[in-house]
Parts: sequence; C-alpha cells; structure tokens
Amino acid sequence: MSTEPKVLILGDDINTDDITPANRCTNAEPDHLKHYAFEHLIGEGNLLGYEVIEAGRNFGCGSSREHAPIAIKAAGIKKVRARSFAEIFYRNSINIGLSLEIIEQPHTDSIVEAIVNSGGLTSFNQKRQNCHVSVSRSLTSARPMTMSEKLLARASGNSYVQAGETVFAKVDLAMSHDAVVGPVARVFYKHFGEEARLWESNRVVLVADHFIQTDDVRVDPKTKMLYQEMVQFAKKQGCHLLDVVSPGEAAGICHVLLPEKGFIHPGILVAGTDSHTCTYGAFGCFSTGVGTTDMANIFAMGDMWIRVPQTLLLVLEGTLPNYLSAKDIMLFILGKIGCDGATSKVIEFRGSIIDQLPMEERMTLANMAIECGAMCGLIAPDEITREYIKNRNQASFEEFTSDPNAYYEKIYQFDLSGLEPQVACPPKPDQVVGINELGEVPITRAFIGSCTGGKLFDLAQAAEVLKDRHVASGVDLFVVPASQEVRQNAEQLGYLKIFEEAGVQLLKSGCGACINAGLGGLGKEEIGIYATNRNFKGRSGDPSAKNYLASPRVVAISAIRGHITNQLEV
Repeated sequence: MSTEPKVLILGDDINTDDITPANRCTNAEPDHLKHYAFEHLIGEGNLLGYEVIEAGRNFGCGSSREHAPIAIKAAGIKKVRARSFAEIFYRNSINIGLSLEIIEQPHTDSIVEAIVNSGGLTSFNQKRQNCHVSVSRSLTSARPMTMSEKLLARASGNSYVQAGETVFAKVDLAMSHDAVVGPVARVFYKHFGEEARLWESNRVVLVADHFIQTDDVRVDPKTKMLYQEMVQFAKKQGCHLLDVVSPGEAAGICHVLLPEKGFIHPGILVAGTDSHTCTYGAFGCFSTGVGTTDMANIFAMGDMWIRVPQTLLLVLEGTLPNYLSAKDIMLFILGKIGCDGATSKVIEFRGSIIDQLPMEERMTLANMAIECGAMCGLIAPDEITREYIKNRNQASFEEFTSDPNAYYEKIYQFDLSGLEPQVACPPKPDQVVGINELGEVPITRAFIGSCTGGKLFDLAQAAEVLKDRHVASGVDLFVVPASQEVRQNAEQLGYLKIFEEAGVQLLKSGCGACINAGLGGLGKEEIGIYATNRNFKGRSGDPSAKNYLASPRVVAISAIRGHITNQLEV
C-alpha cells in the first residue's frame, strides 16, 4: 500500500538565508548542510522528515549560494514545487539535478531538458567536450531588441535573440570569492581532471572579502581553509587574485573593487558567484550571479546557459529632493513592485533622475535589482560611465542601448520629486514605508558599509551629518569603507576624522556583518538600522534581531538620535 509523500508547505519569498544561513556555509558538504536547511523556520534537522516542498512565489530568492539546493537535495527532498523560482536558485537546482516544478507551468525548454536528462550541467558539458551533443544557434529573426537582448546576442554569437529562449553565452569575466572558490575548485578538478586549466586565466578574478573576518565573532577553522584553497587555486591557475592587505583586511569588497581596478566596462558578460554581481550592470554590461557548479563549468568551458529574460523598464523622472539618494530610490521601487516584481527578468533604469546620478549611486541601483528578483540591473553607458572608466581601463569597448521600439514586458514611470526617505522594515527588503509613517523605533546598532553602503558617496553622506555631532549613548555605529581606495579617499577628505570624533567604530574593509561574518552584527533581540541590501531573518546577526534598511544618511542620523529618523534636530 503506497503512502503519500510528506509535504513541507511554505509561503512566498523563501530566501536562501532561510534555507542555508550564511554561518553554516563555510562547510559545503551535503551531509553537513542537510541538517541546517530551514533551521530558522522549522528547526535544525527537521527537513529530513519531508520528501516534497511546496511553496509560493519567488522561492530561493537572495544569495547565489548553491549550498541551498544542495542542502535540500541532501535532506532527501525529491521535488520542490513553487509558483515561481528565483532565477539563480532555478539554475543551481537544474545544474545539480534537484527536481523542480513550476506550478501550472509546463516545462518546455529544450536546452534545460537536455541538461536535466544528462544528469546535470557537468555531465551535459562533458558530452559537449566529447562532441556528443551540440548547442544550436538561435533561429530568431531580425527584430528590435532591448539592451539585455543585444548583450546576450553578442555573447552567444547570434545576430538576434528573444526573451524566452535559452542560449549558451561566452563569459568575458568570471568572478568568485573566498567563500566559494574552494567548492568551485573541487567540482572543477573532480569532473574536468586534476590537471584541468582555466579556459582563459586572464578572465578570472578571485577576491578575498566574505569570510576573512569571521574569527572576530566566532571560531570557525573552515574559513581559513576556504581562504587557503582560493589562494592555492589562484597560484596554480595564474588568474587574478585580489588578496587581503593584512589579516582580516580586504583590498575591497568585490563589487566595488572590480570596477575600481578596471575589470568592468560596457558591453561584456560578467558571471560571479555572488547574487550582487548584478552591480556591474550600472556600467552597461550584462552581469549576473551564478552558483558553484555553474562557475566550475565556466572555468572549464568559458560559457554558461542563460534563459534570455524579459525586461522591465523603470523610467525615473523629476528632481530628487535634497538629501535623498539611490538607496531611497531603490527601496521605493521595492515597495512598489516587491521582492518578486522582477523575478527572472532584467530591470533597465532610465530617465532624468538616472542622468543626474554619479556612478557610485548607479551602482547602488543595479546592486539591489536582485532584491526585486532581477537577473541584472542595466543602465545605458553615457559620459558619466566613460569618465569613471577612463582612468581605470584603457581597453576599447562596445556600447549597447535598447532599440527605440524594443519590447518591454512592463514600463514603470515614477516622478520622484516628492519622495521622502524610505525605510525597509524586517524581515524583507520590500516591506517599505516612508520614514514619516514608521513611528518611534529605538535602535541599539547602526551600520554603514557593504557593497551597497560602503562606497565613498555613502561615507560622504554619513560624514556630512556626523560632523560636530556624536553617536547617541547606547547605540553602536559601525562604518566599513568598501575598499582601500575608498578608505584612503575618505581619510584625505577628512571623513575618517569626523567618524572618530563622533564615536563611530571604524572597521576593516570586507563583507563582515552584512553576512553575519564579522563585527557589527546584531545580537539577540537587538534592533538595528543598516545601509546594507538585505534584512532577512538572521542575515546580519541573531535571528531574533530586527534589521531596518535605509540610506547611509538616515542610518547616521538615527545613530545620533537613538531612534530611526531623518530629523537631525528635535
């Protein structure tokens, strides 16, 4: 007599911090991860009693960590059914052979079917290497294309592509960091040979930034092992290594460091083992996050499969009020369209507001496109882009813009002239309110840093309000420059002295508290306001804590006043 499989029912927007908290991800072994899947939702080890997961929209949103589908598969889950999946989670699951079902949507993609039928991406690519399978060119006829379609057509060697088709696209730049390179290397050598070489070492950049400060908050020997594995891989393969500059001190956070060092320019395809790889779309290139298996296969093959996405156009007009920033804009957008408003799509930003934004502010918009579920946030190159790149990259490049009559799945138009500061309430980045709707929220911690909030523009916002003022008693304010270049410029401009005099705790460059792997994280029951990109449960500290997201300016003012506010004076 057959019995029905035991089904775990979950809701919308189940994120990768829900599935595998970052502090569990220093060990990528399936037998380890399976015990901690959904530990903050259903308790440690309890997924082992289920066979099927059924969820709502946007399952697997958040990080690109392949640890999430690995943990689910290792726990014995035979299938995950959901209304929709975050694109990176979808790709990672297909790549490792975790069975997915999109509720009420039949599976019809021939390339995805071929990967599934081969037992996963690695087996499929081994067949490609041995000429047992081949990838067909696109049959799409001449048509107007969006910027993202043009970038993917170029990368895949096609004249035209259209949304909905799957292509294999050549990667111009691959990025990974200390949290992931070790597992990637193990997959790479296991399946492509112990003496396998990178397809092109000059196109691979490895960065020490994620787990290098973990020892400041807990003992975890695995972090040192991951770092050493990255260094060893870089030496053996001869690729770029942006290493620590001193113990626990990053040269910079990858998404700020790569543009600084001249690796990013318009027209290229960038893949990175981090969901915020979408940051580079601010420079007019297609950039997206990938998982461990994807990156191991990119290392071997130099290309990746991509489902050509639909594009949403966001036209931002008007005059941005004084003291508002890109963080306010992005939180406003999240409040309007939600964490699943751009799932598996591209967001193209345009309008008079965009034209006026400096490069670092554009990077904030592109960075947080993933919080809406987008594969990439794109901004067409202009003179501001070229000026930023001019002294950092002397290579020639091709610029792409959307055709005037290109098709957009949806067009949003927002006049931001009357926008007030925005705050995202826990536990999701789309729980957004205008600051005057929030009410009195006392805080004990405040944080300005990360790839979203640690750029020079962000530190300038904070320094402006902290000058001649002091952090409130009972509040800890942490500031983390996103790179050594940012730190040096901030020192020259006097910001670091302002921070010191204001009672700020200035920390070493690195990801740190953003992923609960360094100083500045939230303790039990604490309430904080952070200029980071995510406020998922347990993301930046104890799962009992509450994390509000806001601009660096609002974070600094709140730290001065002891509660969330944008009012400097009583």
